[in-house]
Amino acid sequence: MGGCCSAQVKCWLGPASCGLCCRCLPQINESTGTRFMYTLFLVIGFVVASLMLSPQLEQTFIDNVPGFNETCVNLMAGENCGKLTGYKAVYRLCLGIVAYHFVLCLLTICVKSSSYCRGGIHNGYWFWKILFFLSCIVASFFVPNIFRLYWMYVGMVGGVIFIVFQLILLVDFCHSWNAKWVGTKAGRKNACGYCGTLLFAVVFYMASVVAAFMLFWNYTSWEGCLHNKIFIGINTLLCIILSAVTLVPAVTRFNPNTNILQASVITLYVMYLTWSALSSEPPEDIVKLENTIKIVYSKQVDQKTKDMPGMSMDGIDDMRNIHSLSMTNSTQCRPNPTFDHMEMISAYAGLLIMLVVAIYSSLQTTIASHRLGVRRTAAAVQDRFECCCCCKVTGRGNHSEKGGQRVNYNEADASTYNYAFFHFVFCLAGLYVMMQLTNWYRPEESDLNKFGLNWAAVWVKMGSSWACVFIYLFTLFRPKCCPGRDLTFRRTDEVLVPGENESMRRESTV
Repeated sequence: MGGCCSAQVKCWLGPASCGLCCRCLPQINESTGTRFMYTLFLVIGFVVASLMLSPQLEQTFIDNVPGFNETCVNLMAGENCGKLTGYKAVYRLCLGIVAYHFVLCLLTICVKSSSYCRGGIHNGYWFWKILFFLSCIVASFFVPNIFRLYWMYVGMVGGVIFIVFQLILLVDFCHSWNAKWVGTKAGRKNACGYCGTLLFAVVFYMASVVAAFMLFWNYTSWEGCLHNKIFIGINTLLCIILSAVTLVPAVTRFNPNTNILQASVITLYVMYLTWSALSSEPPEDIVKLENTIKIVYSKQVDQKTKDMPGMSMDGIDDMRNIHSLSMTNSTQCRPNPTFDHMEMISAYAGLLIMLVVAIYSSLQTTIASHRLGVRRTAAAVQDRFECCCCCKVTGRGNHSEKGGQRVNYNEADASTYNYAFFHFVFCLAGLYVMMQLTNWYRPEESDLNKFGLNWAAVWVKMGSSWACVFIYLFTLFRPKCCPGRDLTFRRTDEVLVPGENESMRRESTV
């Protein structure tokens, strides 16, 4: 027990990495435990931000907590703690989270292993980092109100960069999959792998065709839903174009790794984004749009009856009856809910999915940072940074050997990911979550019960689908889309370049 307490003290107050106080648990890597802790910080911030947007929670406190308003006023939190609720509070909370990771990003630049003092800042000192985390959040609530307009634009830029990173990695995954299965050995492709890619491509295209048909069936009608028809038509046309360009033989001169597999994956993903965008359309806004069109049509009918004095009263009545029937049967450009409160349940499910996707994308981006041109500090470059701020930590023994969960110091010699880029990605993830919760450019309409049902989400998802198509077409003609990243085939029988170690080669190989 004493050894466990000693290990916990070293990781909370010192540079040691943390593990749980239970010896029977399996061994954990230092890199895994550290990323879990930072992910936990992000999850807690997300939960608090979601509660700030919950109207039910605020009303519950007002109704059930005696003296709630007086306490809020005494704490200078506004009437009924108004400063701690709404999209402005979410802006301030996320500002603190982003500031926290931005400072750590600056402190961990050019750190090559956890054995260095600034590596200890990343992996240890958790008590002090928790205090700093809370201090950043508290300080953000004292920032002047004028900041929120500029912060919204910063959030939009950061959120878009985060989405672009994910699209680049998706396209990179498609090319890597094809290169791994087809490959080249002694200049010849793998026939079995090529047949496998064709099989998956056929399955993906069949799913895409079914998805396009279902989108037209459920989100359009013969009389209305013109905007949905345009969205589905544009994305279907883009999928046809990217598939046709992929099949053009001349494209292989730019990228020999071109195959129908990549086009099928991107096509299916574009169809998914199209469905996600159409399902994000607010139902009440669609009805208002349809009714607005029909009101204009009604005025035109009345004007025509005035300009046509010879028309019989039966004809006039028929035109007005048609109009009244169309007004009562407004076109609904989405499937009907199958049960009560379906939209609220879908909103909370979408909220959970968004969190999982944001966390997974953040961790995956840091792991695959070399695919974005970000490398760990090479040995030749590391020697230039040998200075007092990069000195090794003396006496950083593995204190988990004395008790508690065993921690494998797998980064003592070299880090498994870029620390600074890790915190930069978490800054972008914080901005992405903030913009998703606050409806991007329409924060005044933020409502947790209707999460994802807004036109801002529609345009972001449609824009993501168009950006995905552009990035894919760009990689066909410019396979070296990132510094040091080549999406063409790599010969498996190639020899290493002198001075290139095996780990660097693995990172650069598709």
